[in-house]
Order: sequence, then C-alpha cells, then structure tokens
Amino acid sequence: MFDTILVGTDGSDRAEAALDYAISLGAAVGATVHVVTVVETSENPMKFGTAEVDEINAAADAIVDEVVAAYDGEAVDIRGDVRRGRPTDALLAYANEIDAAMIVVGERGADGVTGALLGSTADRLARTADVPVTIVPVE
Repeated sequence: MFDTILVGTDGSDRAEAALDYAISLGAAVGATVHVVTVVETSENPMKFGTAEVDEINAAADAIVDEVVAAYDGEAVDIRGDVRRGRPTDALLAYANEIDAAMIVVGERGADGVTGALLGSTADRLARTADVPVTIVPVE
C-alpha cells in the first residue's frame, strides 16, 4: 500500500517529528522513505549574494546528508535529495517523480533559512496533493 513515502524536512523540531513518523511507518510497512529539503528560489534572485546562496545550498545538503546518515542501518531504505523552487511545487513534483504513496510533513517549519520548507507548505500540500498527506504535530 505505502511502498514509497516522501518526507519534507528543514532541520526543525517539527520536521524531525515528521521524519520520525515517516521512518517508523516506512519500517513497519517496508517502504522506501525519501527525505527531501527544498531551497526556496522563487523570491527575488538578487536578494542573496553568491556567498549566501552557496551557504544556503550547503546547509540544505547537510540537512539531507545528516538525516540519511542518522538512519543508516535502520530497518528502512532511506534516500535523500535537495530540490530548488517553491516548496509546495517542488515537493509535489518530486512525489510525482518517485510515485510516492504518501507525503509526510511537520505542522510548521523553522524560522529563517531553514524555514524555507514547511509552514504554509503543509497546508497547501494537504489541499493540492493527489496522495494522502500526513501533517505531524510536535507533542
């Protein structure tokens, strides 16, 4: 039923709760879990200098690499990727590419640079996705 699960992350506590949920579910049903972070690129391209763009890209790569490394050896196949664009659009496109059976996100993302992923994105995903979207709260 759920053989491929997409989980969006931005490194926040709320995204961590979503990740834990997706990993547990993936292990229980034998699904592959795809961990994705999205670097927002739809705003003014002149907003950041080259150094800031490089820093944002490196931070996004680090988030995904750390997650994949942390869950390496768990009873779940985990893969990671970084996408660029508007978070909702990028996550929906990626879900379509991998034929995701479910999307899991935290109820709200972080502030600042790492906040580029979730928040209102969770709401838009819930309204527009063609697959079930699970929004995981932090308790």
